[in-house]
Amino acid sequence: MILMSTKKSIKKKTVEQVAKKVTKRVAKKVTKRVAKKVTKSVRKKPQRKKVIEAPKPTPIPLDNPTVVECLKQTAGEHGYTVAKTILNEELTDDEIAKKTDMRLNLVRRILYDLYDNRVVSYRRVRDESSGWYIYYWKVEPNRAFDNVNANRRLLLQKLEEQLEREKDSMFFICNSRCPKVAFDVAAENDFKCIKCSGKLEHYDNSGFIFSLEHRVQVLKEQLAKTLQQ
Repeated sequence: MILMSTKKSIKKKTVEQVAKKVTKRVAKKVTKRVAKKVTKSVRKKPQRKKVIEAPKPTPIPLDNPTVVECLKQTAGEHGYTVAKTILNEELTDDEIAKKTDMRLNLVRRILYDLYDNRVVSYRRVRDESSGWYIYYWKVEPNRAFDNVNANRRLLLQKLEEQLEREKDSMFFICNSRCPKVAFDVAAENDFKCIKCSGKLEHYDNSGFIFSLEHRVQVLKEQLAKTLQQ
């Protein structure tokens, strides 16, 4: 009986030892696999995020009515002629003068006027032989388009403010047609004109209000059309 129990205990210990060895081997293999995966993931370079570029604005043709209006307002009747010459290529002022058959001084004045309004741009290159800078000019139709619309929006804001004042105020004027004054100013001066001391009478500004409303409507229509162009 003692011998049998001894054998059983020996077998039990042997099985436990074998199980421990197997467990250690499995654990080592698992640990190695995990370590490899971690190492690979660390070695991997972080993916760069793709930069989404903003869409480029649609090119606006030079013969767009809004652009033509800007060129003429900015640089006169010859503004469009000069701009058309440098639409598809960069040219110097001298080259523009020869192509348009215009005086060089006039071309330069037009270019400066257009540049002040950001309608044209230039590229400056240094001449190695003379040391002077040469300016190559190019027209920017999109800038001209934006410039006109910006001016229209600003004018519209001012006209709407003026229209609101005309509607909300009561004005008085003298027989000499001096500048009209609001009711509070007229009351402070006993309804006498500040300039000529003439008697102030009520001024009917309904016609002026009608004119302002018309101008506001025209500007709104023009801005609405430019959005569709």
